[in-house]
Amino acid sequence: MRYIFGFTLFGLLVMFGVAWLGSSRSRPPPDVMFLASDLYFTVGGQHIVLPAVALRQPDHVFDLAPARRESPKDRLRAQAQNPAAPMPTDSIDVSIRAYESYGEHFGSRDICPLLTRAWARTQCRGQRGGLLGRLPEKFDLLDRSKLDRLKSHVTVGGETRYDQVKDMAFHPGSPEIGCDRQSHFCTAVVEALPGLLAVWTVWPDEKTGRTADQMAQIQGAATVPFVQRAIGPVEDPTLANAE
Repeated sequence: MRYIFGFTLFGLLVMFGVAWLGSSRSRPPPDVMFLASDLYFTVGGQHIVLPAVALRQPDHVFDLAPARRESPKDRLRAQAQNPAAPMPTDSIDVSIRAYESYGEHFGSRDICPLLTRAWARTQCRGQRGGLLGRLPEKFDLLDRSKLDRLKSHVTVGGETRYDQVKDMAFHPGSPEIGCDRQSHFCTAVVEALPGLLAVWTVWPDEKTGRTADQMAQIQGAATVPFVQRAIGPVEDPTLANAE
């Protein structure tokens, strides 16, 4: 029986040593082959494919089932590397950044040519232009029926993401925001696929003068096709260079 409920996925990676924050000198070289490998999940009934290196540390706690002695890395290998049997989970924490920039000691540049998807290879080398350049640097993919998981996500202003989004209508492809009363930060949400929400933080852009809502519209307009065309069961490789 699989114990698959109540955790987010980068937390597992942190537990086996793929924690990119802090000094890298005390850590052994990373498992580049694993970091570059595709992991297969179902979230909200949708199939999602991401390289392990694109999973990030969650901002909230998670629970692992007891009495499981295998390492989290082995668990992901056993449960998330078979495209015919993707691993069910409530949410995934996604990082969009130059994956080669995590440090020379980690040999991160070795990851880039091993990545299977065009968007990931482009992103790995820091070539963020066009649509990829408009994505938020981190966002969560969340099962719409598991909205109460956001009760444990505390915002900069001391509120919860759940309180900010619980009354939203979630129109497909149309981002909405809920904002802190005590800060300029807001929670943006868009239904990227039926039953699958993308959730991220937005704020006003002082350089351009755009409001938080305008930033959510720009980033949401990139996030929806990214989810639909880049990280589903089959990639549309043209998206990597889409404007």
